[in-house]
Amino acid sequence: MMVGKYEIEIYNNRVHYALIVKRNITILQGYSATGKTELIRLISDYEQNGVSSGITVISDATCTVLTSVDWELRLSRLEKHIVFIDETASFLKTQRFAELVRGSDNYFVIVTREDLEQLPYSVDEIYGLRNVSDSAKYKSFKKVYNEMYNLYNFNLSIKKKPLMVVTEDSNSGFECFHLLYGDICKSAGGKSNIYNIIRTANVDKILIIVDGAAFGSEISKVLRYLEASGKECVIYAPESFEYILLKAGIIDVPVRVLGETYAYADSCKYMSWEEFFTDYLVQKTQGSVYQYSKARLKEAYRTKGTLNKVIDVIPEQVRPV
Repeated sequence: MMVGKYEIEIYNNRVHYALIVKRNITILQGYSATGKTELIRLISDYEQNGVSSGITVISDATCTVLTSVDWELRLSRLEKHIVFIDETASFLKTQRFAELVRGSDNYFVIVTREDLEQLPYSVDEIYGLRNVSDSAKYKSFKKVYNEMYNLYNFNLSIKKKPLMVVTEDSNSGFECFHLLYGDICKSAGGKSNIYNIIRTANVDKILIIVDGAAFGSEISKVLRYLEASGKECVIYAPESFEYILLKAGIIDVPVRVLGETYAYADSCKYMSWEEFFTDYLVQKTQGSVYQYSKARLKEAYRTKGTLNKVIDVIPEQVRPV
């Protein structure tokens, strides 16, 4: 069972990294020369030479580097590790690697500038590394200090009512959003179709609703297009539709399940938090009028009272009017 949030420090006499890892897949991207390759090298050197390397690694879970050499055999033997992988690894974009990540009792930190379409990773777990040595906290030290920062922070402000609402979901989620937004709401029929839907849309004010917990591989492509096109589009990326229902208070949910999901979403069972929230909602509503199914939205979720609870969870800037 691999759950939890891990604070990791890796340093020598020249450079210091501070990382926080809390899901099974974390992506490190960003500009060149920001220390990503050096981070991998430090962990690798520490693995080979221990304290004699002059490197210190502080983590409650063992950190390791997975290279192309016998990678499949090595990965099959690892348990409860934080596995770092550089983008030069030949297996990184293979379907076999994705198959082994599913059900793995490990967390993965992947350094890559490419989108990994075979892996469902969160838009909130795509990070860059930045030098904070000049900050007040670190300016008295001579080391180069690097910390993680979120690459994507979405601006939800929209000046006018959207002319189109596009949802990733085509089943229960779409049915609910169609009830809320009306006929301007369209289904993309899957996350990989979002890009083509907005690219071919003949309107320029679009609200895009996606499952943030698994949309990471698509986000950079979509944002690059929106920046170039000049379309006034807003991306609303909650963890998932099921997360919205749980947060809406339709059923009783412990606050910690939503606020500290990393303590519950076992990487052995769930490839993404979207899968965790779906399973949690299905289990908690079983045998009740709110019994949840992804295939079709039950009548209990269609009532005015329930829909109003859902609306209250949606950020005010993008709520249906």
